[in-house]
Amino acid sequence: MTLGPTPAGFRELRSWPLLSVDDLAVVRQDLASTLPQSPGASLEEVPESVVLVVSELATNALRHGGGPVSVHLSERSGEVLVDVVDRAPDVAPQFVDGRPVGGGGFGLRLAARLADQLGWYATDTGKHVWAQFSVSSKMPSLSA
Repeated sequence: MTLGPTPAGFRELRSWPLLSVDDLAVVRQDLASTLPQSPGASLEEVPESVVLVVSELATNALRHGGGPVSVHLSERSGEVLVDVVDRAPDVAPQFVDGRPVGGGGFGLRLAARLADQLGWYATDTGKHVWAQFSVSSKMPSLSA
């Protein structure tokens, strides 16, 4: 996982406020309808992986980040970026080891596996955990 700000040159397309885990259903539905679909895509392809990673990162933010959370979707040529912001700048994201299956703690590992890049940084008011994905050339631009 990279420590540093989100990569430059992305243009924000959408954002969603989250107050509880219940709000995730709306975000997942909006993402699924916003991201272009590729026929026969597997779980490890965009857009399904983007929806899954957003769900995992947002759940972590709600669980460990305190306060409201926001999710931001951005695009630049051939890439998608998601940025999940919580209100806990002093709580670094951590990979958890040694938990039994079903014990949780695998969301960040899953995000690292599915995203092309995963990173985070803190500001005075919050923590940003971001994931970057390359978009297949077969998929149209989100802003088209």
